[in-house]
Amino acid sequence: MFIQLLANSCISFTGIYFISKIVNYPTKHEKSKHVIVGILSGYLGIFLISHGVLYEDVVKIDFRYLVFILLGFYRLVSPMFIAATIISIYRFSFGFNVQAVMACVAIFIIAGGIVMLYRIRTFDHHFLKFGMVMNLWASLVVSITIYVNGGFTLPAVNVAILVMCISLPVGLLITVLNIDVYLINHRVREYKISAETDHLTGLANRRAWEMQMKKMKERYATCNVLMLDIDHFKQINDRYGHANGDEILKQFAELMHRETREHDIKARIGGEEFGILIPMLSQTEIVKVAERIRDSISKHKFKLLDQQRIHISVSIGIANGKSEDLHKMVHVADDCLYQAKNSGRNRTHINESIEYVQ
Repeated sequence: MFIQLLANSCISFTGIYFISKIVNYPTKHEKSKHVIVGILSGYLGIFLISHGVLYEDVVKIDFRYLVFILLGFYRLVSPMFIAATIISIYRFSFGFNVQAVMACVAIFIIAGGIVMLYRIRTFDHHFLKFGMVMNLWASLVVSITIYVNGGFTLPAVNVAILVMCISLPVGLLITVLNIDVYLINHRVREYKISAETDHLTGLANRRAWEMQMKKMKERYATCNVLMLDIDHFKQINDRYGHANGDEILKQFAELMHRETREHDIKARIGGEEFGILIPMLSQTEIVKVAERIRDSISKHKFKLLDQQRIHISVSIGIANGKSEDLHKMVHVADDCLYQAKNSGRNRTHINESIEYVQ
């Protein structure tokens, strides 16, 4: 029995590792991923049940509950109950009896208890402590269920103790694995964000700007490039100091982000120069967007570190065309930006020599 239980735990360990990789896979469709994770966890539970150990033709011993340790670690509530439902349906397919009811109730008690643990602030950011308590809770519920389904006999006590002795270290290993996978993925995400983000403004940096242009070419047929440059920014730095200059850049980026859509790409190209990629808008529409940004910036009172408020302005160059010509459009927008500056600043200029001034 011990060897069979150990094999069952190894199967669960392997399956949980692969599910944890899916959990940590970055995607924009989190809800869909949660459904997939819940279904896969449920099927892993079914697989573990089918490879469980039958004790005296009454109690089926397996490690189906270990999938809840994985899902509980990542605080995935909906996948947890999806998995619990799938496992319960499968368990009842063997017959509706007291043992089946007890086994399914135990699964939902484990899941519910783990969800309740989320409310204990002591466990926030204490992954190992949280994992150990989850394991202890799950092992205890399973052991009590085995003892009850075994008829409160001494052999049932022995099996319950054996299961706990195996499941606790296996559960601890799964927790350590989850912590390791989580920390690795967390660091990778941090490095990626750091490599692609301008640390002062929080916008995309030039490297990310180049990468996003490639994606724009694949996703959209047409695109617009806006190049923005804060007027007389050197004078702002000279008069108020570089710390205040940085503060202006931060507020400028916030305002620019507020005046554009979430999926528009905003980047700090360098110094006081910014760029925006805006897909699928006509020339008339993009000019309205640019003018709205310019007007909003010119009317906004920028707050300095000493609470003094000042006004600034921005010049904007616009290029409108097919996404396949994006790199060429960047140069065109740059030329339009310089034309806007040479024409008096605080204005927009588009790539057909049409000037838009308030």
